[in-house]
Amino acid sequence: MPVRASELQKRVVTGVLGGFSLVALIWFGGRFGVSVFAVVLSLVMQWEFLGIILNLPDQPEKRWVLLSTTWIVAFINFWMPRTEFELYVICFMGLFTYFLVTSRRHVGDEFEKHFREFVYSMFGLFYLTFIPLYLPLLSDSGYSVHWTILFLLIVWGGDSGAYFAGSFYGKRKMFPSISPNKTWEGFAGGLSSGLVISIIYKLLVFQKMTWWATIVTPLMVGSVAPVGDLAESFLKRAYHLKDSGKLIPGHGGVLDRFDAVLFGLPIMYACVRVFG
Repeated sequence: MPVRASELQKRVVTGVLGGFSLVALIWFGGRFGVSVFAVVLSLVMQWEFLGIILNLPDQPEKRWVLLSTTWIVAFINFWMPRTEFELYVICFMGLFTYFLVTSRRHVGDEFEKHFREFVYSMFGLFYLTFIPLYLPLLSDSGYSVHWTILFLLIVWGGDSGAYFAGSFYGKRKMFPSISPNKTWEGFAGGLSSGLVISIIYKLLVFQKMTWWATIVTPLMVGSVAPVGDLAESFLKRAYHLKDSGKLIPGHGGVLDRFDAVLFGLPIMYACVRVFG
């Protein structure tokens, strides 16, 4: 269903204010500011995700353990970047031990659910803790502020372009069983918007970016970012939810707003490694 005018206005106001605040944090905060934002983002998204997947009576304890793990991983990665694989292995061993020890509390059907919650927790840890760690890595590159801001503009500008293109011209559905409103026309509109934004950003702000980077980066990021949106829709459909939360007016939860950012981050990092 199309978004009502009042709801659209709320989304636009919230998006503009939040976008300016985030750009200011990146511009003036440097790597430290980006790292703080990444860990806060991870913690809030984990909170929303765990509220969806954890249903046993010991949910508060598991939430505390997993959020603490997220904080520790982000802290270690700040001082020792590019240790993601080793940290994930350590987290797997630690969380498996925790779930193993606490399994004696659960009997019957709860035992199976307890194990499933361990598997879901490891997925959430990778999805919502380790992928956001690519954001501080962008800050380690040359012209880090420009690359980081350009990335967010491509993702969010592409999302807006896809919304309006889909609303006016959308006919062919992409994945109607998961996201009924997404169309191939909207996807094309999102790619076009990201490309235009990248060109304007180069001409006005980031003249040292090559034309190859200007064209290839938004096409690569813009092609993958919508998959993040579909992935989060997949999660919500599986649990019969409309939104992951209610923290952001007009947008739902933080995971609803940053789902495309998550999938676009590794691709943007790869582009920066090639073109940066």
